[in-house]
Amino acid sequence: MKIVNFFFLLILLPTLLLSREINIDNLINKASTQNKHLFIFLHWTDCVYCQEMIMFTLDTQNIQKKIKKDFIYEHINTAYKDTVKYKDFNGTSKEFVKYIGFGYPTSVFFDQNKTIAGVFPGVYDEKEFAVILKYIKSGSYKTIEYDDYAKKMGLKEKD
Repeated sequence: MKIVNFFFLLILLPTLLLSREINIDNLINKASTQNKHLFIFLHWTDCVYCQEMIMFTLDTQNIQKKIKKDFIYEHINTAYKDTVKYKDFNGTSKEFVKYIGFGYPTSVFFDQNKTIAGVFPGVYDEKEFAVILKYIKSGSYKTIEYDDYAKKMGLKEKD
């Protein structure tokens, strides 16, 4: 019987290790105590665009330094069976992506009031993403739309 229990645990253990509970409200509270915003990167293991965003943007030294300094960072890989909690939402990571309303990859930022400060679907290069991080960190999302901010910062052409 002990052998059967051991093999059952051996089979179940990887699933348990890959499955987490991600409580966004608690992460926002942690970010607030450090005067930071919460940054969540939604992705999927087999998504080519997600891998591109990770390798050529999020893994660059410049972006990692900015994230570490100004944000609490969490990634949600929907290939795993994570449970996500945010306000009244309680469901799987895949359901959370639908709740947010965008596909993969998507960068989501939350402010200290537990509201979404910005949602940025798609792939961004290092320069573009640095502007997004500055837009959120500075609180500019409260007073100006991102496209206008990006134009002001010289990232996009003005009309």
